[in-house]
Amino acid sequence: MDIDKRQRSEISGTLASKMKFKEFCDEMEKISKVPSAKKADILDMFFQRCRSKIKKECPNTDDSLFPILRLILPQLERERGAHNLKQKSLSDLYISIFCLGRSSKIAHELTQYKVPSEKKYAGCDFAAKAASILQGRFPRESSDYTIEKINLFLDDISSKDKKEKEETFKILLAKMNVLEFKWITRIILKDLKLGIEKKKILESFHPEANSLSRVSSNLRYICDALREPQLKYHHDISIFSHFKPMLLERCQIEDVEKLFGNGEQYFVQCKYDGERSQMHMKDGKYKYFTRQGFDITNKPGYGETSSSGFMSSVFTRLLKPQVKSIILDGELMGWHKEQKMLGSKGMNYDVKNLSKNSCHQICFVAFDIVMYNDDLLGDKPYERRLEILKDALEEEEGCLLLCKSVKISTREQLCEMFNESMKNEEEGIVVKKCDSKYRPNVKHGTGCYKIKAEYSKGLVQDIDLIILGGYYGDGKFMGMVNSFLMGVASPANIPGENPTKFLSVVSVSNGFGMNELKELCKMFEGKWQRECPANVLPPRLEPPNLWVRPENSIILTILATEMIQSKDYPTGYSLRFPRVVDIRTDKPWYSVCTTTELSSLIKNTRPIQKLTKPEVNCEDIEETPKAKTRKTTKRPSMLSEKKPMKFNIYDNPPVCITRLFDDKEICVISGDNEWPKEQIEKVLMQHKAKVVQNPSEKTYCIIVSDPKKPKENYYIQTKEYDVVTVDWFKRVTKEENWPSLQDFLPWDLICCRESTKCRLARYFDDYYDHYTVDTNEENLLHSFKRIEEMAKDVELDCVEMKKIDQELFDNGISPYSIFRGTVGYFIDQSDLSKFEFRFMAGTIRETIDDSVTHVFINKSSVDAELKNIIDNKSSLTIVKSDWIQECFKQNAIIPYSNYLIQ
Repeated sequence: MDIDKRQRSEISGTLASKMKFKEFCDEMEKISKVPSAKKADILDMFFQRCRSKIKKECPNTDDSLFPILRLILPQLERERGAHNLKQKSLSDLYISIFCLGRSSKIAHELTQYKVPSEKKYAGCDFAAKAASILQGRFPRESSDYTIEKINLFLDDISSKDKKEKEETFKILLAKMNVLEFKWITRIILKDLKLGIEKKKILESFHPEANSLSRVSSNLRYICDALREPQLKYHHDISIFSHFKPMLLERCQIEDVEKLFGNGEQYFVQCKYDGERSQMHMKDGKYKYFTRQGFDITNKPGYGETSSSGFMSSVFTRLLKPQVKSIILDGELMGWHKEQKMLGSKGMNYDVKNLSKNSCHQICFVAFDIVMYNDDLLGDKPYERRLEILKDALEEEEGCLLLCKSVKISTREQLCEMFNESMKNEEEGIVVKKCDSKYRPNVKHGTGCYKIKAEYSKGLVQDIDLIILGGYYGDGKFMGMVNSFLMGVASPANIPGENPTKFLSVVSVSNGFGMNELKELCKMFEGKWQRECPANVLPPRLEPPNLWVRPENSIILTILATEMIQSKDYPTGYSLRFPRVVDIRTDKPWYSVCTTTELSSLIKNTRPIQKLTKPEVNCEDIEETPKAKTRKTTKRPSMLSEKKPMKFNIYDNPPVCITRLFDDKEICVISGDNEWPKEQIEKVLMQHKAKVVQNPSEKTYCIIVSDPKKPKENYYIQTKEYDVVTVDWFKRVTKEENWPSLQDFLPWDLICCRESTKCRLARYFDDYYDHYTVDTNEENLLHSFKRIEEMAKDVELDCVEMKKIDQELFDNGISPYSIFRGTVGYFIDQSDLSKFEFRFMAGTIRETIDDSVTHVFINKSSVDAELKNIIDNKSSLTIVKSDWIQECFKQNAIIPYSNYLIQ
């Protein structure tokens, strides 16, 4: 069915079927052009108008803003398939649709949209440039397309091949004006270039939408759960609904000593290089989700039931009979059928789309269990979860594996296992505290870490490669080279002579700061050329926009995790996850790595070669930051000879302007973007402070910007110093505070000495409220924040909450939590009274278990299916949902005799 026919069959009465796409484009255009400070306000008003329109024009529909929000945040879309359309394929598509001719000037401008042009175009992305180039080919009047029709179009192109896509685009673009064309292009590319971050967009939709998005990737669920601005965020992990998995904190092998400070025990596991995934099963029905929330159940090899896919048949066979429902967190890996070993992401296959004819088959490696027989296990310690996991399933080679876990309690054991991992050329190791809880989408503070060789300096082999070409960037890099083609040299035929032949190996764009990138571009001015030099072998695909002759180039030191086989480069190998770690202006161009040296890194016949160095010696790992003497040096600047020497405040102390600190010893560990470390030290010295680089017993305080960094965290953990934020420095050095140095305020301190803690306790209560000084707005905000932080550690059960109600209210019942202690199951999951029930402290269950006290129904009788479920549960009360609404109106529990269903 084409789009026009589908438009005629749209269901009337929804916002998406009434709102014009042109109206949406006008709003997005307005947001993209206003200053950053005003963007959220415009978006707020837009969402308010949409909600008002729903209430006014669609009062009888169960409508939400999902059809609109999925266009504003297309990168969060999980329901429709991939469009498989990027800038290159879209430019080819537009060239064909508008019959531009492949060799025409317009076609060249479209395909080479990143290349600087003499003609000025509005905007710096593909969509804006394409709109400028093609604007004369669109009608002036806007189309009558609705939001619903645009969503139908996007559904269509995600399920069609190249030829069918082109026909669908022709129908759509025939009626669009150029503004609509620009915005539909941005939506397809999943980047609207609004200049406002995802967090603020979600918070404009609802104050708690961003919090909910941290644990759920389901945009429709977010829109439905937070349909009205007054609704509160509440999310429980539930079967067949994706949640963002718990994450691992990065840890260097040098810092493992901090893991064993209080006799902790850990499980050590292999770090798998696959596709992080979830498997959900209930009553023989299966669902599979990737880490980002994409549902891959219907892809070949998975399947909703045991008869419809390989993985589901495996689980049906290997799950124990007592398992009725389960959620597993694990890694989807490729198992080589002949070699009998696991592959990795760097190999040339996609585990989500493996076919029966592939040499790899899908293998699920389970390392955690989140739900077991409808019981959520997140609050159980990891050691207990592992026991439940082992009892829930059986292993089968190449199909379903349990992640091998080894329990350790010393850093020596950990180092030994890390070395074993490097020897086996694995990605790294995972370290999980035995009593750690499962916290969705939480990385820091969980007691779970990942340790890889590339996190540590000196454990990965670096390679000196030469720049052979440059690629123009997009967005803020439009018209600027921000990525480089790197290569190696073929050894000279005569020893002592310079190499004459160069082979491309990889392109790299990571590791540069903006200033270094500008310096590099300036250095290559006048040296770039359009044609590939005769002595350079280019990549098979995607040649650079610009080339440079090797003798006019420079060398970059590249760090990469692996060297992988590749047919795209003449060396037969490329690098995985490359990044620049040094710009070697001190090395001549001919001292580049050679093909012989590159080949020496190949240790075996495997398609992936790890670039790790020899094993770690535990004796070389410093126990504390005090023992570290390694100096960190900044990357040399290419224009350093033209720059003046940096002013040293220690050799030339600044002029004293006050005696505010009067020889107090202060140590500055780090500053922030506004106040760098050196600038803070300079200002402190202007106020007569004695600035030191290492704290002592005499140190007045330590200033830090990020308490999570290793050095800062070390001093915080000792609790031997008063550690303050940069905000303290900003406050006390304001001119109005010069007359006297006030004592610390409680919120200035990240941690403090015991003496400081006792001193402040004489003036402030636990909530940072001063006993004798009147509060102000700023201090009150700090008190509120403190209350929130303390409340996080307080969990009250229903009995305790009822005791509090009895103390606070005359009749012992809170008018704001009348349903406290009532556990309900709703027959109709779309029943709106469930929100009123939950708002007034009722507890909702997704299934009828022993805790359920009431079953709510919005019809007059019980059907046979429900009757069978509740026959054996005589304690259940079956009530019409109207009872909830009446209780809510009267703000009290009313008799439900008139609402009972027999």
